[in-house]
This record gives sequence, structure tokens and C-alpha cells, in this order.
Amino acid sequence: MKILHIVDNFGRAAYGLGTISLGLAKAQLDMGEDVYLWSSSSEADVIWASENYNIAIERLKGFSSILPPFNISFKEYSASRNVNFDIVHQHSLWTFQSIMTSILRNKGAKTSIAAHGTLSEFALNKSKLKKNIALSLFEKRNLEKSQVLHATSELEIEDFRRLNLKNPIAYIENGIGSQFIYKKGDGNLFKRKYNIPEDKKVLLYLSRITPKKGLDMLLKAISEVKDKFSEWILIIVGNDEFNYQKRVEEMIKELQLSNFIFIVEPQIGLNKFNAFDASNFFILPSYSEGSPMVVVDALAYGLPVITTKSSSWRDLVNYECGYWVDINKNAIKEALLKMLALKNDTLLKYSDNAKKLVVDKYLWDEISKKTISLYSWMINKDLKPDFIY
Repeated sequence: MKILHIVDNFGRAAYGLGTISLGLAKAQLDMGEDVYLWSSSSEADVIWASENYNIAIERLKGFSSILPPFNISFKEYSASRNVNFDIVHQHSLWTFQSIMTSILRNKGAKTSIAAHGTLSEFALNKSKLKKNIALSLFEKRNLEKSQVLHATSELEIEDFRRLNLKNPIAYIENGIGSQFIYKKGDGNLFKRKYNIPEDKKVLLYLSRITPKKGLDMLLKAISEVKDKFSEWILIIVGNDEFNYQKRVEEMIKELQLSNFIFIVEPQIGLNKFNAFDASNFFILPSYSEGSPMVVVDALAYGLPVITTKSSSWRDLVNYECGYWVDINKNAIKEALLKMLALKNDTLLKYSDNAKKLVVDKYLWDEISKKTISLYSWMINKDLKPDFIY
């Protein structure tokens, strides 16, 4: 099979989507498949992706855009006229890549579309007018015409059905490369670099600093338990989006939390592992998610996780490696109180359980086999995999 993964960006600043598309493509290549990736990434990011994921550079394409906000590329359109694919796997929505998926489908490719959280109610209500226009002009038809919709969480199945989409839905989680299980960072280096107290336990938030990530709920929850938070600090790691970091800093001052919270710049590559190594627990208190890769990353490093029911993480409860809570301040507060009450030996047990969960269920090696069986079914319509609904 000739397979194309198509994503808006897989460069260093792409975060989850870049990790997902590159990780899955690499695993499929290792299975002997003929796999390519197209995006609007820069030449420098294409080189970075090739080197960091050990993918031959001729399999990665970054097409320059004539209209950066939408990443429209005549070069990408021209390239599509001279090549055919058996499978096109689109990652996320609302960009020119949806147009490219439709074009390649019209040329005979079977298509699978993964929304990655972009169809949640919270996400649809953000820039609602623009998204309604996009749905009317091209996105709804793109989704309806796709042979399969790819859900990475149980909630995404509901998102697809809420749009009255009747397509088969494949439920396949995101994963992580087995090599990352053995990555080791230097927490002491991270703490020294950012003047983090070495005698404090660390609750780590590592994601974009943006309204949908629920930092407002988290800060309010911490403010209500700060008398018990004296042995802990929260480190917020991420890039500012919509100038929201300023609002977060204001909330920290208003809630008198300055002694408990550090905000540091984005951490990429080995620096991310240094941040993980400096930490004892991870938190992602989002209002809206798809299947966040950063949770898998944290678990793979052995960090127990607190996250909200904005994504499907029942496994945190089943494997005793964290807390999966309702999307509100009080639920986050209760999870924090449970975390603060944990003894060191229980923290170590939770850490071991976190790694076991990833090894059991979230390695690309096994997940990629599911995607290949999905593609085979899309092409041949033979034995239907049991993860298709």
C-alpha cells in the first residue's frame, strides 16, 4: 500500500499533531509499508523531523504557503496531480489539508480522517462562525465522503455522531514509540536552570498556555488547597497562545499563588525529558481535548496523571496511575487532595503502573498494526476489524 499522512504541520512547534503523524508513519515504515507525509512545514522542520524520527527525507514534504493563515499551497496542489496514493490519512481539520484530502480522494485514494479534538463542542464554539462557514463550504462534505472516520477516544466517536456523520468509525488510540520508554532526562539540570526549589515535589503542566486547557480551574483549585500544598509546586511549561499567559499571571497574583507556581518556556526534545525527570505528577485540566499525546508522554516517563473527562482516560483509574475527573474546579480540587495525601511508596507504585499502562496499550508498534488492518479493510472490504463501529 502507498500511504500518505497529511497534517498541517509536523515541525518542532506542532506538538501533539506532529508527534502523532510522525510516530505513526515511522511505525508503519518499520512494518515495511510505503509511507509519506505532507504538510506546510518549513524546510528546516522537514530536516528536523527526518533526523529526530529517522525517516528518509524524501518521504517528508513541506509545501510553502501563499496564504499562511490557511496554509494554501499551489505547490502541494501541483504535487497531488502527479502522484496517486492508496490511502490518505488526514490529521485534524479546518486547513487546506482538508481540500487536499478531497482532491486525492477524487483521484482514487481511500481516506481516513482523524479530528484530534477539533469537533468537540468546546472546539466548535471557538471561532464558531468561521468553522460553520468551513463546514458548509468543504469540511462537512470532506468528512461525509471519507471511507472511515478515525476516533482516538470514546468522546470523539460522540463528536462525529453529533454531526450526523454515518461513516464507519475506527477507534484507535494515539501511541508512543517504544524507544521513548527508555529516554532519561536530568531533572536537576532543569531545576537549576529555572531556579526551581530542589526540596519541593513538582506537579507539572506541559502544554499550550491557552484558554481551553483549563488553567483557570487548576489555579482556583490550588488556591483552595494551598494550606496543604506547601511541599509541592506547580510548574507551567508551554508556549503562550492568544496572549493568555498574561491572564494566567494575573490570576496567580490575584489568588496569592506566586510562591507555589513557576512558568517556564516551552521544552522540546531532551529538555522535555528534563522537565519530566524533575516532576512527580502531571496534570492536564482541559475543557476540550482529542487524545492528548502529552499524557502518553508523561505516563511513558513514569509520571502519574490528573486529567479531566475532556478525553478518554479511564485507564488512569483502571491501572491506578492517576485520576480522571469531571471538567470542573471542584473535581480537580478533590484529585489534588488525593495526590497530596499520597505517601512516597504509593507515588512509586503509581509511577510503575503508569509505565505498565503505556507498554500494555499505547505503543505505536501495536497500534500501527491496527491502522494497517484498517487500511486493508478500506481497500478490500474483507474481514472487518473489531474496532470499527
